[in-house]
Amino acid sequence: MLKPVLIVAGALLVTACVTDRDATGLSESAAKGRAFAEANCASCHALEDGTSPNPNAPSLEVASHRLPAWAVAGSFERGIQVGHTSEMPIFKFEEGDIENLLAYLDALRTAQ
Repeated sequence: MLKPVLIVAGALLVTACVTDRDATGLSESAAKGRAFAEANCASCHALEDGTSPNPNAPSLEVASHRLPAWAVAGSFERGIQVGHTSEMPIFKFEEGDIENLLAYLDALRTAQ
């Protein structure tokens, strides 16, 4: 009786360890997006919910709920400063940056 239980427990443990999520629960793409946001957005925006360094800048969690994902994606792809004033710096996105940042914003949007 103990052997089947150990087999099932072992299988569950292996399944739990083999995942595309990092320690924060983010997918690899979302974790890269968070790193991009930390490097390029955190000087004004709080990454998760919280108080942003710039009082006029919402946290990225709040911002993730303001527009539908398709609108944000289209704006990033066209280089439009999504909902920003002239204070917003212009970014040169490298390959994968937009997809990763969108994955991070999606993770924030769906976390609640």
